[in-house]
Amino acid sequence: MAKNLLSIKDLSKDEILDLIKFSNSFIDNEGNFRKEDLFPDKTVANVFCEPSTRTKSSFAIAAGNLGCSVIDFNIDNSSVQKGESIFETVDALNLMGVDLCVLRHPESVIQDLAEALPKMVFINAGEGSISHPTQALLDMKTIIDHKNSLDGLKIVIVGDLDHSRVTSSFVEGISNFSIDSLTFSGHPEMCTKYQNPQIGHYEPDLDKALDNADVVMTLRIQYERFDQELNLDLETYKNAYQLSSEKLGSAKGDVIIMHPGPVNYVEITEAVYDSENSVIREQIANGVAIRMAVLSRFLSG
Repeated sequence: MAKNLLSIKDLSKDEILDLIKFSNSFIDNEGNFRKEDLFPDKTVANVFCEPSTRTKSSFAIAAGNLGCSVIDFNIDNSSVQKGESIFETVDALNLMGVDLCVLRHPESVIQDLAEALPKMVFINAGEGSISHPTQALLDMKTIIDHKNSLDGLKIVIVGDLDHSRVTSSFVEGISNFSIDSLTFSGHPEMCTKYQNPQIGHYEPDLDKALDNADVVMTLRIQYERFDQELNLDLETYKNAYQLSSEKLGSAKGDVIIMHPGPVNYVEITEAVYDSENSVIREQIANGVAIRMAVLSRFLSG
């Protein structure tokens, strides 16, 4: 296994399946996370240069459950506000003896940091609109929990694909498996990068895209983009692309509905979120288990 987790491409198919299986060992029979003092001598720094609730909290909880010391680096009251570069910041943490850095950044900096600071372990917690490997792992775990395998599934991804690091990492992850089909759907102005994809196909008609689907992953729509960039009316958009119970009628009866969060009910209706088919709340819990597995593996080196 590679020293750092910078991209899902760093993992082979066997390593992906191994991490997912390993993550199950951190959940007890009652569904609670095991707390094991496995790494009391390790220090993990959460360096988040963009807002995050789920990813940041789950990494902190995962590290705490493993007995690590956790440094919660808050960009708003750090020296970054005084003009310090991310390199200087992370190097300072390195010099103070931090073992592993969990980094979220709006730009592609993690590869350069990992090369510049070879003593430190780096986990990518979301990079620009490019990569989010632990999200891909927790999404694959959630699917396998319900479908036993990724092979043979019809998977649909709908929403603002162009701005989604979740999509790019998920596609890299599932490209290791023999899925039946992968369909991208969403408004053409939000899916410019996915109209001629290397894997899968683009279907602008959501009703057609959902036909016989096993898994539907919905992605967050940013309200601000409607106002600033897109010449789109919100209600018109929702009529065409909001996942409703009616639209889901053409999917399989046991289809699972996913969303990386936070949900703002432009992408899906509250009825779909609350339905038996929704596994969105499970994804949040799976995030802790997967990140416990990732931290354990990469801290063990």
